[in-house]
Amino acid sequence: KEPSRLYSGYARAGYGTGNGLDVKAAYNRDITARDNIRFFGALDGYKTGIRRFRERGKWDSRMYSSAAGIGYTHNFNALKLDVGGDFGNRVFNYQRKENAAGTGNSQNSMNYGVYLNGESAPGSTFGYRFNAAYMDYSRKYSAGSDKGINEKRICAGVGIWYGIENREVRKAGFAVSVDAYLFNRTLRKAAHPYRDYCLINADPFIDFMLGGWDMHLGAKMNLLTTNGPVFAIAPDIKIRKAFDERVSLYASATGGRTGNSLAHIGSITPYWNFDNEASTRLKPTYRIADTEAGATFTAGAFSLDVAAGYAYTKDDVLQYCSEGTDVPYDIIYSNIAQCNTHDVHVSLGAGYDLGGWLRIAGDCRYDFWDCSKRALLMMKPEVTCNLNAEVKPFRGFTFNVGYNFMLFTKSAGTRANSKNDLSARINYNIFPWLGVYIQGSNLLNDRYLEYAGYEARGARGLLGVSANF
Repeated sequence: KEPSRLYSGYARAGYGTGNGLDVKAAYNRDITARDNIRFFGALDGYKTGIRRFRERGKWDSRMYSSAAGIGYTHNFNALKLDVGGDFGNRVFNYQRKENAAGTGNSQNSMNYGVYLNGESAPGSTFGYRFNAAYMDYSRKYSAGSDKGINEKRICAGVGIWYGIENREVRKAGFAVSVDAYLFNRTLRKAAHPYRDYCLINADPFIDFMLGGWDMHLGAKMNLLTTNGPVFAIAPDIKIRKAFDERVSLYASATGGRTGNSLAHIGSITPYWNFDNEASTRLKPTYRIADTEAGATFTAGAFSLDVAAGYAYTKDDVLQYCSEGTDVPYDIIYSNIAQCNTHDVHVSLGAGYDLGGWLRIAGDCRYDFWDCSKRALLMMKPEVTCNLNAEVKPFRGFTFNVGYNFMLFTKSAGTRANSKNDLSARINYNIFPWLGVYIQGSNLLNDRYLEYAGYEARGARGLLGVSANF
């Protein structure tokens, strides 16, 4: 067995160039045959100089993130129940323009939440699931103001289905969910107020087998109380056929409407802002159609996947960086905007696995993006290529190397610098319970944008110790 299979806990701590910090711990244990408990915690970040966006010199950047969570699962005779909660915090500063005084305003964002999930036992003819969650996201400062912003989100849902074995119709079901967004006074009293709103989703579906094709036919229906069209509908169709163990064909047409929480925007870029933050309201994103067709091929250790598709999205979320004398802030922000987008893509992926001691995987994708405001596409990738290899020459030693290339979409006559990110990591278990690791990122010291207006850190390394317990 791998060492991690013999232990319930894992922890590691590393420190590297640019005051890089990497601390993580997790514990997952079956305390009885029916009960499982889980913990996790993490702290990572850096404090270093990063090259300025389209300007000379560097700025003093710091970014530290922490997270913690707990989960508990109990298996009843006919029900699996899961409860838990998590917490996250991010402290960082902004880049100022070259001629502005200071090192940039500090920012603090925090999120926490609790959840309850339940589902029927596997193998039941009649199945069900339910969920409920509460999430809270806040940011200490708002652009151009010392007032904080806060968003609360309350979610609940239930789904039921009926399974039929050994027939063409395999399963039929229906799911409904409610997602409410609540905003604090700063956002409700803005020039263009953030109104509390609710998304109601209804998703009927049926699974069946027809002529050797596995089919899933459904629809994503949505009602919105404010901030957009009242009713939206999108397909939820997936089909697949395996001709033998080596070749299969598949196709899908999916979509749906989802709310754009402030927490979601923070996951896109921590430096987000609107041109006038508290007077711009994000609409839910409506994916009208996301279609794809492809084929997979497997021959021994080799696998191949080829696909092509088209997606049309209304109110897609895009990030860009505005420049010029009309920008009212000395701070550089990753501005957030929305626009309808079209995306035509083709992709090719391949892998080679020699029983675990050698794994090689690569993929390449081309996207043709279009929208009415081309400047908003500056962070959308046009060409993306990934190559990863893992080698385990002897017990306890693992070497990983990865390369990521990204050519960004040309927008408003310019194109952001291409991304050429080479990374490597070595893990060595001195004992089954103790190991060391060393890793390097952006080893080519390439200049590219990690977020709109913010370049990535240069070449960096980190050395650490890991333990199983």
